[in-house]
Amino acid sequence: MRFVEEEIMDKNEFFQSLEEIVVDSLFFGDSMQDIAEETANNTWSMSISKELATEIVVEDFMDFFRRVMTNRLEQIRCSNNPDGMLFYIWFDWQSAQIKFSLISDYDTNILFGCEIEVIHKLEPIIEEFLGFPYHDGFLLEEVRDDEQMEEDVKVEILKVYLLKIKK
Repeated sequence: MRFVEEEIMDKNEFFQSLEEIVVDSLFFGDSMQDIAEETANNTWSMSISKELATEIVVEDFMDFFRRVMTNRLEQIRCSNNPDGMLFYIWFDWQSAQIKFSLISDYDTNILFGCEIEVIHKLEPIIEEFLGFPYHDGFLLEEVRDDEQMEEDVKVEILKVYLLKIKK
């Protein structure tokens, strides 16, 4: 998994630092047995500071993801992969990162260790990411006991934006 962690930079510098993600090459597996390798090679994540989260608007990330999708669509169309791919995006609150991945579409479900809700609009995930109050970490006094935190996590449903890209 590759990720870009925001250093002290402004919004323009941050999105410029994401250019390597926009143009990164996809790994295409040959069969269902290569899904784990596809996941390892085709997953990206980004984190931002709380300060930067106040500068960025949803449309900034929408523009970024449109450019990523255009690049990946072109790579898929030029590949030998006959199945197309699943492009999915989610907000991982435990790491305070927005993540996305592509795997071959073998009529399989995307797998997470929790219950998911597939949504067809990306904006709610970006809004959740930008509005997250702990981009700079959790304050010690705000961390609850482990038992309460486990209960909260069990009831959380992870929203995942899913786009099937056909060859």
